[in-house]
Amino acid sequence: MPTREEVVSAGVAQDANYMGRVLGALSDPRQAKLAGVASLCMTPFFSLVIHEARAKIDMITPSPPLDFSAEAAEVCARSRNSLKLFEDNQRWVAGQLEFYRNEIIGTHADHFLGNTWLRLARFLEVDLSLFTYGDALVCTNHSAAFHLGIEPKLLFAENGEAYVRSIMQQMGRCLGALGASTDAEGPKTFVSHATGRMLNDSEVRADKYYRRVFGGNEAPTLNSLLTVCQAKVNFVTSLLVTGSNPLDLEYSVFKIRYVTLYHVLASLTRLGNDPDQRLSDSSRSALERITGAPEAVAITDGATRGFRNTLVHYDPRSTASSLDIAEPLFGLVPVYFPEHDYGSLSALVDRCAHATARGLNDWAESR
Repeated sequence: MPTREEVVSAGVAQDANYMGRVLGALSDPRQAKLAGVASLCMTPFFSLVIHEARAKIDMITPSPPLDFSAEAAEVCARSRNSLKLFEDNQRWVAGQLEFYRNEIIGTHADHFLGNTWLRLARFLEVDLSLFTYGDALVCTNHSAAFHLGIEPKLLFAENGEAYVRSIMQQMGRCLGALGASTDAEGPKTFVSHATGRMLNDSEVRADKYYRRVFGGNEAPTLNSLLTVCQAKVNFVTSLLVTGSNPLDLEYSVFKIRYVTLYHVLASLTRLGNDPDQRLSDSSRSALERITGAPEAVAITDGATRGFRNTLVHYDPRSTASSLDIAEPLFGLVPVYFPEHDYGSLSALVDRCAHATARGLNDWAESR
């Protein structure tokens, strides 16, 4: 039976290997059009690996030296925490809405709008970029800034580009110290299989866009964060699994998919239970259809919380003696989902991903 340290080391090693292959594919000149958006979609997951591995560094064998500034560590922590959405226990729903309205939407509007000297032409200015892969929205400049973890005002500072580059370089070195290599052996990642021809972008006014999606005029700030949820689920349903068999994903891809679905669904459930958020009947019905689906209920069941925790934190705690390093997901599945094996759980997660994406996309377009 493996020790906790062996499970932690194996999880970090598999994630580092996968992230190295992603970074290698992102540097391929043939994928230049796709690389920018793909890297923005992946940034919070790079941060997740770094943040959690640093927290368990004494359990990793051998323990690598990690040269990481305190500022980079803070950025990484904020980026990793952005995956929690409304599950962020420092902000919950109201705090996250306030942050997104003031720091993300507000900062972008201040930077991009009101710049032309001709007042009559200001209606032509835009502050929201939408990136779609095929027909699916997978990223916006707002969601990218939110997940980057860098204080939004610093992004637009005079030295903002150099600052971001410095943080990203530190993250790259940290992943390298954990074992990531751009020429690592392993299957090609989604970056290599995807095509830039399917990537499209458009630019719009955020205040107008957020008033015509989801609940429309009733809650534009809430709509902006629902757009983040929509983009994240579309990413793990479409782009992330390009070239892969969704029913037989490698450890890191399954992890990204599951953790994303868990937090989006848990966030939507928290939103629906928040008495301060007044939703229209149509919005509440859409929310309940998504979170009430059998697959969604199974993924967010409180009894399976330890499954999410082990995927996120690496540490299996008391379940280590029940696991097997050689099994998919180290044998975690039967511990938390006794009625499933890896194949059937993968099928459940795939159904959940498609149903959640379809529910969010339909809700967004229902106005």
